[in-house]
Amino acid sequence: MYQEMAVRGIVLSASLLKEYDKRLVILTEQMGKVTVFANGARRQNSRFTAVAQSFTMGRFQLHPGRQAYTLVSAERERSFLELSQDMEAYASASYCAELVDYFTREGVGGRDELNLLYLAFVTLGEHRLSPAAVRAAFAVKLLDIEGEMRYPEHPAVAQYILSQPINRTFSFQLSENSERELVRLAEKELDRVLDYPLRSEEILRSLASM
Repeated sequence: MYQEMAVRGIVLSASLLKEYDKRLVILTEQMGKVTVFANGARRQNSRFTAVAQSFTMGRFQLHPGRQAYTLVSAERERSFLELSQDMEAYASASYCAELVDYFTREGVGGRDELNLLYLAFVTLGEHRLSPAAVRAAFAVKLLDIEGEMRYPEHPAVAQYILSQPINRTFSFQLSENSERELVRLAEKELDRVLDYPLRSEEILRSLASM
C-alpha cells in the first residue's frame, strides 16, 4: 500500500480536468516536479479551491498512485494573487514557471529552483525591477543552476548574478542599457538551450506591441 507524503512546493500550473477536478503540476523541494490530481477542486466551497491555483505556495499532503499523486490536504503559505492585477507581471510569472517546468523532473529535488522561483514572484510583486529584468535574471540564474550557462565574457550585471547566492539573484539596480544587455544575454542563452518556444513568450510579445 502506498504511503502518503508531505511536500512543500509551488503550483507551476493548474488545468481543468473532468467536471469538477484539476490537474496540478507542483514543483517540490523534496521530489522535484510532480503531477497531482485535486479531485473536487472546482466544486463550490471545496477545501482545495485556494491551493489549486497557479503560483500558490504551500504544503501538500499527497497520496501516490501509479503515475501521479492525489491531493489529500493542503495548507496555503502564499498565493501571489497580486500578480494577477498586472498583466505583464502575471505573464512574467508564467514565463518563469514554464522555464522551471522545462528543466525539472520528478525524483530530482528542486530546492534551488523552488527558492529562485519564489524570489522571482516576490520581486515581480514588489515592482522594484522591471518584469523584463526579472525574467532575464531568472533565466540566467536558472541556467546556471542547471549547468547550462556558458561562461564567456558577460555583462557586469550577469557576472554579478552568477556570482551571488540564490537569495541575492535580484538584489541589483540597472540602467536601461544594462537591462538591455542582460535581456539580450538571456535570450541568446535560452535560444541555444530550449527545444521549443515558451507559450508565455507569445503573450509577452503581444503585451509589448500594445
